[in-house]
Amino acid sequence: MIDRRRRTGAGKDRGVGALEYIGAIGIACLLIVTVVLAGLPAQIHQVATEAICKIIQQPGCAGQLALTPYQQALAGKYVAMGDSFASGEGAWDYEDGTNFDDRDDLWPFNDDEEDHNRCHRSENAYSQILAADNDFAGGDGFVACSGAVIDDFNDPNGANTDEKAQLDALDENTSLVTLSVGGNDLGFADVITDCVLNGESGVGFIDSCQEKHDKRIERRLPRLKQELITLYQKAKQKAPNARIVVVGYPPLFAQNPKDDYGNLLFGEDQKWMNEKAGDLNQILAEAAHESGVEFVDPTDAFKGHGLGTDDPWFNDLNWGGPGMMPVDPSSFHPNAKGHAAFAKLIQDQLENPGS
Repeated sequence: MIDRRRRTGAGKDRGVGALEYIGAIGIACLLIVTVVLAGLPAQIHQVATEAICKIIQQPGCAGQLALTPYQQALAGKYVAMGDSFASGEGAWDYEDGTNFDDRDDLWPFNDDEEDHNRCHRSENAYSQILAADNDFAGGDGFVACSGAVIDDFNDPNGANTDEKAQLDALDENTSLVTLSVGGNDLGFADVITDCVLNGESGVGFIDSCQEKHDKRIERRLPRLKQELITLYQKAKQKAPNARIVVVGYPPLFAQNPKDDYGNLLFGEDQKWMNEKAGDLNQILAEAAHESGVEFVDPTDAFKGHGLGTDDPWFNDLNWGGPGMMPVDPSSFHPNAKGHAAFAKLIQDQLENPGS
């Protein structure tokens, strides 16, 4: 006589085994698909992921096939924003329309009516290197402008013709944003000018640059931090699908600077300005962390390449700028080598965030 209970139990065991077998095949297929998808462009990856998940109906499918951070950065448009350290002031080869000023004449009475744009967006800027080295599905946009401050992100840049608010360049299709801003809001250009005119070892009965600016910077930094947090949050709202990478400022001078009359700066003032750049980077990093965006600190990468070293990644003081300017604005800005170093740092961040 056949033991029906045993036969029924055996059938149940075979049924469970079949389900496990099918499940194993499903998981294996999922793993294979994941490997295949990893080699696809980001936009195709996203479409394929949705289609595959509908077919296999595997729990947690979308999460397992999700874009990597690097793929996310490439999925849409890259927008580069910021000030002169982002535009490429001093790296030369400026884009047409960002290096002209019809006011360069001796007739000052119609200056407000004449076009002028010295945003100096360079073909050698770090953003242009990143745009060339990566395949952004939505292309790239470049709106950084020399001299920009935080207000120029929210409102049109009145100092340069046809420059819209930089945040206007962002939308839901933006997948990567890089920005460098804060140095002009802190008045670093005035600091350098004053240190050239009267450094700490200069004329004793006139306030030195450190005496003039140290306390002012200390008072300004906390308020600047809040302004940066507001800016980063606005950028996230305008570009909700983007990775936002804030880029800090490198120290301008050698770690152990000497009095250098080539750029008319005393060593102690150069060291102090390096320290102020570090203070600004700390505020940028804190604001980025509190806003949930990324931060890249270039300090270590630029060590050994400040002004006064054998291989500087900055332009020294250059006299005689465009028009009636006594000093060229490229002074004390990263050269093409400096921007290549920026690009490498940002590329590492894109591919290995948090490493």
